[in-house]
Amino acid sequence: MKKIFIDSDCGIDDASAIMMALASDKVEVNGISAVAGNVGIDNVVHNITRLLSFFGRDDIPVFRGASSSLLGVHLRAGDVHGEDGLGNVFLPETEKKEESMAAPEGLYATAKNNPGLTLVTIGPMTNIAIALNLYPDLKEHIGEIVAMGGAVNYGNVTKFAEFNFAADPEAVQFVIDSGIPLTLVPWDAALKALFTEKDVENLGIGDTKAGKLFTELQKTPMKYFEKTFGGRISGQPDPLAMAYVIDESIASHRIKSGIKMELNYNAMRGSSVTVAGDSIDIIMEINKARFTSILTVIKDLK
Repeated sequence: MKKIFIDSDCGIDDASAIMMALASDKVEVNGISAVAGNVGIDNVVHNITRLLSFFGRDDIPVFRGASSSLLGVHLRAGDVHGEDGLGNVFLPETEKKEESMAAPEGLYATAKNNPGLTLVTIGPMTNIAIALNLYPDLKEHIGEIVAMGGAVNYGNVTKFAEFNFAADPEAVQFVIDSGIPLTLVPWDAALKALFTEKDVENLGIGDTKAGKLFTELQKTPMKYFEKTFGGRISGQPDPLAMAYVIDESIASHRIKSGIKMELNYNAMRGSSVTVAGDSIDIIMEINKARFTSILTVIKDLK
């Protein structure tokens, strides 16, 4: 079983990805760290702890992380995820508390205790950059990083930039420069696996505890996409990354390249520019049918 640590700015698709990890018998979640991104850090911690308690997983430690990017800039996505990050969908309150140690220390301790740990980042990479700076030997304990982030051809916050990477491009570059094996599932892959309302209905999980939650969560992004683009669809970027962690064979098109983050203050800022090299594995497309079969496993969550 693959041991993983999740770093999340828990919005709607993050919640779905976490549910997938909890439901899978292929991965073991050893910890989750919170980072500001889709919403502020307080909401992110609140969302993660409530979600874990909802599915009886209070045993998984939650670590509070960065409240802004390395440069103190705030990029939020409340219009897509709702003010609380989960579309104001009801989740019971919980007595579960965050751990006393902060996210960088929590990641370091977890990685040291689990050599070869897979780090799954589904939010800005601020926590990871800070951890690598504080604990340079951390890279010796992490086997790989699988990240939802970046855009090769199409961005979602600008024509060129994807949200997670645009939220803290300096942090992304720091992580790239660490040399830890890195696989990206960029926005390009998410565009090829959008869900319509019919797609959600066809999952056939709407009468289960987790299925009802997943279905309810889709309503807020669908409302946003309908208003912005004229169609009731929702993206599944973070679940796509988690699906790849669970089963790498679902990647149907991948390329190898170098990546250089655009850090200048111009129209390209936050873009992940492909450059010469083959150090980064980029998953451009995932088999949607196989992805769907992995996603539907959440119906087994109690």
